[in-house]
Amino acid sequence: MTDTAKQILIVEDEDIIRASLCKLLERYDYDVSQAVSVKAAQEAFNLNDFDLIISDLRLPGSSGTELIQPAGSVPVLVMTSYASLRSAVETMRQGAADYISKPFDHDDMLSAVKRIIGESDQQRPQRVAENRLLMGNSPQILKILRTVHKAAPTSAPVLIQGEVGTGRRTIAETIHSNSGVADQPFVSINCNSIKEAQLQLQLEASPIGTLFLNNVCELPASLQPIVLKALEQKTFRCIASAEQDLQALCESGRFRKDLFYSLNVVKLQVPTLAERAADIPCLTQYFIDQYSTELGFQVQLSEDALQALSNYSWPGNVQELQNRLYQSAILSEAGDVISAQMLGFYDVPNIGDESDSPEANIQRAPADSANDVPAGLSLEDYFTSFVLENQENMSETALAQKLGISRKSLWERRNKLGISRKKA
Repeated sequence: MTDTAKQILIVEDEDIIRASLCKLLERYDYDVSQAVSVKAAQEAFNLNDFDLIISDLRLPGSSGTELIQPAGSVPVLVMTSYASLRSAVETMRQGAADYISKPFDHDDMLSAVKRIIGESDQQRPQRVAENRLLMGNSPQILKILRTVHKAAPTSAPVLIQGEVGTGRRTIAETIHSNSGVADQPFVSINCNSIKEAQLQLQLEASPIGTLFLNNVCELPASLQPIVLKALEQKTFRCIASAEQDLQALCESGRFRKDLFYSLNVVKLQVPTLAERAADIPCLTQYFIDQYSTELGFQVQLSEDALQALSNYSWPGNVQELQNRLYQSAILSEAGDVISAQMLGFYDVPNIGDESDSPEANIQRAPADSANDVPAGLSLEDYFTSFVLENQENMSETALAQKLGISRKSLWERRNKLGISRKKA
């Protein structure tokens, strides 16, 4: 472990979760140690040497809460399943710094770690503001950023409307990080899946600095009075996101008008990536620089690849752009120049008099290409998973084409990762 990096101990008996969390935290420059149980952690380490301990609640032998007392002043973040939320509330009473529900979102975990350790936004100035989606100089994104700058220091509720993948959550996190409650928890609730008991526990279990109602348009009618009552108590800052038009939902009787008016104080309409296409080059460069650092070599794009990225309509918005670039970077080698084809694009053939129209040369992506990389998947895991799931039904040539690489690169990666093809 280095002298400058924050030291984190992960106590988790499930190998996949432990390894994934370790990779995530190391990617953000934390020094990470691991143990599979409370006993193993206490035998292998001095708990007081760490800045944070992240432990599963249910462990073989002893509960993760058994680490709280011997850890002394070292905070303990407890991981628990949704089914164990009541137990999680009890861990707060026992002295846990916070808890996070499994399966957890990577952004939620990083935010919790950063908050508990006490790292300020000034220490990592680009981590939030440039977190994937808010970069750019288009008039649309500059207007969003000006409004965020003005609204963040206030306590006014904010309603963020826009399509999936446009950056609604990132905007909410940016507002929170620049608000007067930045040192308090940012609590996110997914309104399309929350149950009444879970909602009540989230609202009551721990102090809330900012409550983020993700997809509030999906909040069941039976739960809307609970949220309205919580808002009326004014004990926290509220930010809500919606993919659908809330005012239209009010007019159709599917959303409470009083709740809508409580949320709609500052309204932000987030543009699609197609509407802010001028930002595609700088977003692309940001992601490429990020992946080059992660992979240890400079990722390069050809001119036709850059043109294809600018011409594509991006129905999945910035999240789709990020995933497509990430997959291509993962599958490339040092010295490779990623082409439009490697990105999964193909040319629409010119037809008759339409050949001179701009639309005739737009690059489009095959509907069944392997471009959607699940969020949080490691560099090797995506390749391994795709090959193992498809190699029984696809030839090596077809596999390579779907992955956007050559057969030689496929063979080299098989050898590197130890993925042999079973003989027929």
